[in-house]
Amino acid sequence: MIEREPAEDLLFAVLAGLVPEQEPAEAMRLAMRERILAHAAIAKGMTVLRAAEGEWRPILPGIRIKSLRKGEGTETTLWRLDAGATVPPHPHRQSEECLVLEGSVVQGGVEYYAGDFLLAPAGLDHEAFESPRGALLMIRSEPVPDPAILASLKNR
Repeated sequence: MIEREPAEDLLFAVLAGLVPEQEPAEAMRLAMRERILAHAAIAKGMTVLRAAEGEWRPILPGIRIKSLRKGEGTETTLWRLDAGATVPPHPHRQSEECLVLEGSVVQGGVEYYAGDFLLAPAGLDHEAFESPRGALLMIRSEPVPDPAILASLKNR
């Protein structure tokens, strides 16, 4: 006999049209959701990184990053900036796409908020940008350099 988890039994019952009279407990509902999403990702050949997965690593004072994907010459990362954090001026060998997910950043006297998209073309010397209230950014660009290299840019 094959042993199944209670969440699987409930899932099979729902799929068979045997819907329970009351909604399942939160823990069971979440377990079902995770199993369905895991199977969907495998079936489509997708790569999935859950919000709680991956490692946040400090890169500059008040700034942590988490790598989401590394490709051929590119990297997609999340950047968490604490209130008052500054990313120093830096050059771009490749274009950089930045989507503000939470909070805001200021560059060149203009403030950008959640939902704003910035594109820095290859060859642009990027001005410093600050986060007065903190921010979460998704950035796709060339691989993130060693933290020591970024820190040295601050002293330019």
